[in-house]
Amino acid sequence: MFVPHRVTFLTIALSLVAAVATADETREIKVAGGALAFDAPEAWPSVAPANRLIEHELTVAAPEGSEAAAARLTVMAAGGTVEANIARWIGQFQGTEGGADRDAAKNEKIDVGGMNTTIVEVAGTYLESSGGPFGPKTPRPGYRLVGAIVETQGAGNYFFKLVGPEAAVELAVDAFREMLTTFRKTK
Repeated sequence: MFVPHRVTFLTIALSLVAAVATADETREIKVAGGALAFDAPEAWPSVAPANRLIEHELTVAAPEGSEAAAARLTVMAAGGTVEANIARWIGQFQGTEGGADRDAAKNEKIDVGGMNTTIVEVAGTYLESSGGPFGPKTPRPGYRLVGAIVETQGAGNYFFKLVGPEAAVELAVDAFREMLTTFRKTK
């Protein structure tokens, strides 16, 4: 016998459990002196930033059983035009014209809380620099970058850059995009 009110109650109860579980799986991270914030997955631990320019850094684990290294997510304010920074990110990959094939890079514009945001994806051999932009480069084949530049209208442009082995980045892309939707002004 079908009992509609029991099905409705069960649906509501399951929705509440899912909402609580999701809320428990993120934490708020503030940047720009607390003027901006976003909710990062709990599974991505914060680590000491690799340099002084990076405001916040997180580690994104590779898939279980994978021998791939973890990916890293850096968050920072930066100057320059959106286009120049996209070109710089693409140029961090080997390929034509000093960087990856620009036609193969994906570029998408979205709105995040009223702020223009450009998402960029590029894959290939990443030229990792351990000593800043002018330091020695270590080629990392099979890497992928998914980055976002958020134009904050008052706090400058904010960069979210997820880079690492393809397997680790692929596993994190949906959570990265979800995290971006939580980026907001707090002051």
